[in-house]
Amino acid sequence: MTAPRHPLSGSLRALGATVIGILRTRLELLAVELAEEKNRLLTILLWALGGLLALAMGILMLSLLVVAAFWDTPNRLTALGVVAALYFLTGVGALLFVRKKVADAPFTFDETLAELERDRQALGAAADAPTPARRGHP
Repeated sequence: MTAPRHPLSGSLRALGATVIGILRTRLELLAVELAEEKNRLLTILLWALGGLLALAMGILMLSLLVVAAFWDTPNRLTALGVVAALYFLTGVGALLFVRKKVADAPFTFDETLAELERDRQALGAAADAPTPARRGHP
């Protein structure tokens, strides 16, 4: 004699396995996006640091050249003031630019959120669909 089959428990197990599979896929997508974002930010940071170091050395040498050119004249303090003002204005401009870039940055996990929204819509459509009648039942 065979034990009676429980189609509900089998369906629930299959549904659970499907949900776990969907969550696993979405978490993998999130992990990939995190790794891509980390690599992108690290690359930007390294290039920015290298560029800033080169600019700082160039600005230092240019500043020394300007101050040395005006050192034996009565305008040496004016030359130092102009160089300092240029540094100050450049620094303020750079900080404003960075603030704007940070404020305008897109959300990092757009693809993951889009996939989750498609899943939600698909599940909502499946829940709204009429269930087919079972054989022998209206």
